[in-house]
Amino acid sequence: MDETEDLEVFFEVFSKVYAKLDVDGVTDMFCLPFFSLINGEKTDWPKLEELYHTTCILFDWYKNQGFHNARYTIVSMLKITPTLATARLRWRVLLTDGSPWEYCTSYQLKRIDGEWKMAGVIQFEEKTSNTPPPPLVAAENALHFLADLSESEAHQLKNVYFDLEQ
Repeated sequence: MDETEDLEVFFEVFSKVYAKLDVDGVTDMFCLPFFSLINGEKTDWPKLEELYHTTCILFDWYKNQGFHNARYTIVSMLKITPTLATARLRWRVLLTDGSPWEYCTSYQLKRIDGEWKMAGVIQFEEKTSNTPPPPLVAAENALHFLADLSESEAHQLKNVYFDLEQ
């Protein structure tokens, strides 16, 4: 097995559950604490329940956008140590209207009990013309404007999803 073959296998499995928007399958590939960094905003999840709930909301939003046919290419992959790695993938997703959604996501990984697990994701908007923002960026923006939530639900969601100063 070459230096990154086990990481490639990990992402092949991940891509299958991600493409199905399988919350259980995706969150099984996370480890805690988990973090996301989206356009400079960092959020930490020390508990699986909050991370699972946020992933459900995110994937429901993706479904509403018509997210399907997710494909990836590996941009870069590096094992930092035998138990730490980083990878950057370029994703291409089709929306219901057939238009593509292309974005890059960096993944920070830990090897735990012989298995790779995601410790965090980093996504940022690449400034290109006529390119919609990456899904996590667009979803984050949409979460700010969920008008049909009660005030208490909106507050609860913000506490789960956004790293707010209190």
